[in-house]
This record gives sequence, structure tokens and C-alpha cells, in this order.
Amino acid sequence: MTPLPTDTRPAQADRVAAYLERCPNSTAKEIDAACDTGCISKVLSDMPRMGYGLLRAWRYVPCAAGQHKRRVRVYLLAYRPANQPGLF
Repeated sequence: MTPLPTDTRPAQADRVAAYLERCPNSTAKEIDAACDTGCISKVLSDMPRMGYGLLRAWRYVPCAAGQHKRRVRVYLLAYRPANQPGLF
């Protein structure tokens, strides 16, 4: 019986970046449902350290049968990491 391949954090970050390119202004819940990362908050917090540019904003969504609106955090991809040659 072969073991299941492990899902690395860089692979998860790449999937999240690809999703955010297709669907900007997505909530963490939407990203997690589409990308199956396990713990989306860890992936989103690690992405800037891996060289991804994430922007955060707010979106209002209706709740209580449309009687009220609540703010939810949304994420946008500003840029992906780039391998730059040595400049000096």
C-alpha cells in the first residue's frame, strides 16, 4: 500500500494564488472550499513570507434574512513571488 502524497504549504499557496487570480475579493471560507488547504488561515498568513502579495479588504454581506449587513474580510492577490537574478 503506497502512502498518500503530502500536500506542502508552497503547493497550497500556489492553489490559493491561482484561485484568487480567477476570483478576487474572495472570503477565507470561499477560498478554503475551493482550494481544500486544511487550515486556510495558516496558508494566508504564510503567503507573504513566501513572496506573495496579498491585499485585504472588507465586503458587506446580507444576514438576518436581509435585515442587516455584516462585514467579512476578503482577499486579493497583488503579485506572485518572482525569482529575480542577482542584480549586483
